[in-house]
Amino acid sequence: MRWRFVLVALPLLALAACSNTTNTRLPVACPRPGILAEGADLTRYRPGAVRDLTTLEWDARITGINGGCNPGRNNASIEVSLTAGFSIERGAGTEGRVVDLPWFVAVVDNRDERILSRRAFTERVTFARNETRTSVESGQISLSLPVGETRRAGDYRIYVSFDLSPEDFAFNLRRGPR
Repeated sequence: MRWRFVLVALPLLALAACSNTTNTRLPVACPRPGILAEGADLTRYRPGAVRDLTTLEWDARITGINGGCNPGRNNASIEVSLTAGFSIERGAGTEGRVVDLPWFVAVVDNRDERILSRRAFTERVTFARNETRTSVESGQISLSLPVGETRRAGDYRIYVSFDLSPEDFAFNLRRGPR
């Protein structure tokens, strides 16, 4: 009789151990983030015909992206949070200690490369006295991406890039990746 009770009680104990009494969140799939290679660098020179080290105001690079995802309300969305890292170097042509970096985050449909949303930002960087290089991280950016029966996290791509003028873009193409 004693063994029968144990054999019947074991499955019940196993089920009780599996119950979720702490409301633990499982990991959520995130869209793949990336830095656009052609938009990862931004260099500014003083106005004029000569572009060399004496007229370089500053040179900036996007160094990385950090972030994560959580499920949205009723699992109908993915809540993405991310920050971007920047490295900036002042040149000999710099007149001030403040640099404004124009950049953006774009959400792209992974199926047809169509831009679904684009948000522009400006990261203000202030150099300390006698400082020529610095690294900063942007504030946290929040995105809400709808998911459901027709869309999953894998259907999105997230890109980060500097907001380049046509001249900046052509300069980056000529210079090539660094």
